[in-house]
Amino acid sequence: MLQLPLVLFIVMVEVSVGAVSVLVFLDWRNEVKRGFLISYAFIYLVLAGLTYLFQQNFATPALLNTYPQLAKAWTGQEAFPLLLFCLLLFPYSIFLLLDKHAGVSEKKDMMEQENQALEQKRHASTLRILRLISGGATTVAGLVALFVLAMIFHPLAASAFGGLFTVASFFAGAFALGGVMTAMWLGHWYLVTPALSERPLLFSTTVVLVAILAQVVFSLAVGPNMLFGSQTTPSSHSVIVAVPTSAPAHGSQIKPLDAPEIAPLSLDAIGWLHILVGFVMPLVLGGLAWKLIRDRSFQSATGMLYLVVVCALAGEVIARGLFLGHL
Repeated sequence: MLQLPLVLFIVMVEVSVGAVSVLVFLDWRNEVKRGFLISYAFIYLVLAGLTYLFQQNFATPALLNTYPQLAKAWTGQEAFPLLLFCLLLFPYSIFLLLDKHAGVSEKKDMMEQENQALEQKRHASTLRILRLISGGATTVAGLVALFVLAMIFHPLAASAFGGLFTVASFFAGAFALGGVMTAMWLGHWYLVTPALSERPLLFSTTVVLVAILAQVVFSLAVGPNMLFGSQTTPSSHSVIVAVPTSAPAHGSQIKPLDAPEIAPLSLDAIGWLHILVGFVMPLVLGGLAWKLIRDRSFQSATGMLYLVVVCALAGEVIARGLFLGHL
């Protein structure tokens, strides 16, 4: 249970950085509605702020340095790029709010929206340039924060090449989680404006599928530590606390202090559950969503994306829990 805050922190960073990166790229493509961009820029701003506060309370350098397996040279470098990521996201959100021409028009049909998008790309306004610069800087800061986070934990891999693929898996996880969150929210906007082009939703879903496939490849490259956790290394933070109890009632049984703890599932079973929930189900459901989007069946596609969100989040939590389980 000591690793749970670290698992949650990793997942929060991945969701924040991945979601903002996909949102900024959708803004650059100029194919989604202004209302969507503004709404989720501010929602992701709150999420990024919560992630920074979580880091300040549960993943400080002093706390991370208590784990001997982590890279001490990187533990003190995480706070600054994460704070910069939060601060830069604020002006990006403000520029979105000020730019009345951001996104596609909500009152025109699909063909007019595509023409408008091309016209705005040719005649970029000052606000658009400032918005995209701040959005790009925000994305870079987030990716740097994600890289530092990956470097902190990369020594847990069994080899040098395993450490490289571990770092890559953090980026794949970020785009899988952030991409599917943005795709799922974007699907709701098609329910009220079905005339929008399917290209941005198709793009977001494709990012998710590619990222999950990359996770599969990187997990196999890292080895069993990523898929099934450590089978042999005991935790260096194990603590046994003896609590005095009252005299037992007649016929009751007291468990000895040195009795072994039996988990309801073995590490192998949890590893196979991770493969099923984190890889197989998201790929199958995401592929169905991709096909439904091509057919412009947005309501059904959004339902599938809901399931992908649940599976991807659950799979990532299990994966990070297994990976950090031997700290």
